[in-house]
This record gives sequence, C-alpha cells and structure tokens, in this order.
Amino acid sequence: MNKVRLHEVEGLLELVSTDPWIFRPSELYEIEGPLRVELKRYNIYLIARRKRIVLDPESLRIEGQGSKIVGAFIVSHEDEKKAVPFEFPNPTNLPITSLGETEFPHIHLRFIAGGVVPIQLRLHDVVRFCQVELAGAANLKVEYIGQSFGDNGSSDALQRLIGKTGKQGHGSFQKVLADLSDRYPDSESHVLLYSYEQYKNYMFMGGGVPAVNNFESGEDRLDRLMNAEYTRENRIDLIEAGLIRYFQPAYNDIYKKTFPRESHAMLQSLFEADVTGLAISLSTLEHSISVYSDQVSPSAMHCAQFPIVDDAARASFLDLAML
Repeated sequence: MNKVRLHEVEGLLELVSTDPWIFRPSELYEIEGPLRVELKRYNIYLIARRKRIVLDPESLRIEGQGSKIVGAFIVSHEDEKKAVPFEFPNPTNLPITSLGETEFPHIHLRFIAGGVVPIQLRLHDVVRFCQVELAGAANLKVEYIGQSFGDNGSSDALQRLIGKTGKQGHGSFQKVLADLSDRYPDSESHVLLYSYEQYKNYMFMGGGVPAVNNFESGEDRLDRLMNAEYTRENRIDLIEAGLIRYFQPAYNDIYKKTFPRESHAMLQSLFEADVTGLAISLSTLEHSISVYSDQVSPSAMHCAQFPIVDDAARASFLDLAML
C-alpha cells in the first residue's frame, strides 16, 4: 500500500436502513392514520420502475381446498405480453372460499376467507409472497433518489412529496414520475420510502501496516471515534448523496460524480470526528425483489462504501480493512 497510515485506529460510520415501504405513486395519496404517522421518519425515497405486471383475472382459481390461489401474471415488455403462472399461498388461518372481482387495471387480488372475511391485497404484496418465476421482471431500476424532509425538517415525508392536500408537492418528484410515464409506457413506477434510524461507529486496528502516530498519542481522538454523534439531518444528507453516487440514477445530477468531496458541508461532522470511512446500506430483502441501476447489478442488499479523507495520500478505514 502506497498510502500513509496516520493512526493505529481508524473509524467508520455505517448508516443502516430499514426495509422500505413500497407504493405505487397513486397510493401515496390514500395513506392516512397510523401509517402516515409511521412514515414521518421515512425521509429517503427512491423512484424506481419495472416492467408492468398485472393479474390475468380469467386465470384465477382456488385450489388445495382453499389453501392457495393459482393464476397468472401478465408481464408487459415493449409490444409483448407474457403470461407467467404463480401460486399464492393462503395468508390466513381460514380457507379461501371465493374470489372477489378483479377490476381493471387488475392490480389487486380480492378473496373471501372462511366465507365471511373479505381480503384485498396489492399486486406488489402478491408478487412478494407468491411462488413465481418472473426472471427478474419484478426487479426495480432506480431512476431517482431524494430526501423527503418537509419545511425546516419538521413536516412528514408524504407532505414533502405530495403536499398537505395532495397538491403542490415536491417538484422533482412529480416531474420524474411524469417523465417516466411518458418515456416508458410499458413500465410502472414505484416509490420506495426508507427510514435510517440506526447508525453505528466502527473502529479498525491491526492490519500489519505501521502508523505514524502510536495508540497512546491519540486517546482523545479514540474518544471522538467511539462517541461521535450525528444529527438526523446530517445523516439524511449523507445517505442521499452516498446513494446517488452509488446508483448514479438517470434523473439525478448533483453528487452523481462528485461525492465525497472535501467541499461538501455534510462531511464536516466526519472530519471533526476524524472518521475516515462511510458505509450506507440499502435493503429490499423482505420484499423478495432486487434493485439495480445502469451502474449497479441487481441485489436485495447493497452497501455503498466511501473513503473519507482530506488528503489523498492518507490511508482510510477502507484501505486498511481491505488489506
């Protein structure tokens, strides 16, 4: 390694995501009550698209004495439509006794359990829990990444995106959705809302490369690494910038080629703590789908990693950890 190791201990900040809430854009306008309250702290959003998937209503039937629904999805791709068979296991303890009407555009599965309990599921949740081979058609391509803080960081995420009354929401959000609808009529857009409640401070020792400064000379620095705290606004700024740099979505411009740069104000907290690594996770594991971009292969678990140094000759946490 040609870089200089300044300290025997180097630090890294990891920003950890929850699994997201995933909605069609139109569903955002219907969210009320406890869910809306919960989503107040889901301040990172992705706009992503995939091939249009709908239910084939003529294919649906009940099998296994009410233990499952079998049928087919219709997957659109350019001028082609392909039927893909699926099995959806009964999510209740009661047998499925009848199917409800599947109205156009066929994006909800409706059935009656035990003869009395009506159930409606979004197509996304049917795809999520059914047995099906979609050959990647359900994967989501990231087209835009943003943050959904309201005014002064006090308003909830949905208010930032769609406005208080469903009008005059976040301009970039609305513009991207409109453009995707025009450019990709065979695709459907989804909004992924993420909450980053947790963060972790890591330290690295060892590695066999001697340090310029020994352990004893930096006890106050070690305290800073162990006890560093970051405001929520600062963390959201770091997450947005880091994910944009990682996925490089088509509709983002800022940070796509430049993050991290010493002039970015959001990095000041890391420089003050002398943290030399940043990691940002993003998961869709619970949704049984992958996300990807032109720069990043499909996966249900991503981790964007960045060295954070103000001197290119200095070895970062990541440089040392990968030795």
